[in-house]
Amino acid sequence: MEDLEKDYGDRIHFGKMNVDGNQEIAEKYHVLSVPSLVVFKNGKAAEKVSGIYPKEKLKKYFDQKIAEVE
Repeated sequence: MEDLEKDYGDRIHFGKMNVDGNQEIAEKYHVLSVPSLVVFKNGKAAEKVSGIYPKEKLKKYFDQKIAEVE
């Protein structure tokens, strides 16, 4: 994720959270497995992706999400 943050840092805000210490937030966004990626749009959770994905697949996903709002 650090590499992707360098690539998309000016267009996507990345944040990390330890769900073990933040159970209420994990439950609020239905994070049942780790790793999970919650995508927010206009301050609201829009979708969630769980599991391990290669960098190139995540890049394609992020490019698609950016194209949807441009």
